[in-house]
Amino acid sequence: MNARKPDEPVKFWRKRIVVLGAVSALVLVVGVGLLAWLARPLLAGPKLTTLTLSGHLVHVDPAAVQRAVVPELGSGFFDTRVDRIGAAVAALPWVASVSVRREWPHTVHIDLVEEVPVARWNGDGLMDAQGQVFVHNADKAYTSLPMLSGRDDSAQDVLAQYDTLAGLLQPRGIAIVALSVDARGAATVELDDGIEVRLGREDAEQRLARFSAVALPALAAKLPTVAYVDMRYTNGFAVGWKTAGVRAKQGA
Repeated sequence: MNARKPDEPVKFWRKRIVVLGAVSALVLVVGVGLLAWLARPLLAGPKLTTLTLSGHLVHVDPAAVQRAVVPELGSGFFDTRVDRIGAAVAALPWVASVSVRREWPHTVHIDLVEEVPVARWNGDGLMDAQGQVFVHNADKAYTSLPMLSGRDDSAQDVLAQYDTLAGLLQPRGIAIVALSVDARGAATVELDDGIEVRLGREDAEQRLARFSAVALPALAAKLPTVAYVDMRYTNGFAVGWKTAGVRAKQGA
């Protein structure tokens, strides 16, 4: 005859309690997760369904802005991150700056500022006042902008040099329509009357100032026939003529 040991009932109920505790914990976890999932739309707030744009838009397509915004919308008002929307819109061509805000309950408002090109770069690039090439555009509407050219990584330096050189000639009413800086750093400018001024790698500002103070007065009567003026000489300059095809060197 088998007799149950006194401690077996205790072990039996202890196992039952452990199993029931595990099941209860699992049910609790599942319940909390389900509750959080059900509550998420409420916590996220109302959906953002309206997009408004402000700013003087000429080149930025509102449809492109909308396409950039939609993937960055959260599930509701509170979990939509305006910084992500701003970054997506700022990556569009012609966008200089962007400000994004949410307006309760359903609206995303975006204020845009478009880029203003100040120069062309290496053919069809358009450059802003900070020397950033923000788009490539062969539109003839921008042919009146000065043409700058140089190494791809030198855009900001070339623009800064252009601003300095243009400022030297501005008092004389002369405009620079092109500045080219070659791989060696040698600068050449083209003036609005078609004359090319060769400045070289060193002392470009001083050479252009000497061109303005010395070469221009000396050549005043002959400017229509001048093709280029080479200012790379220490004590003078050389002149290339349009008509005769001869090159003359003149002392300072």
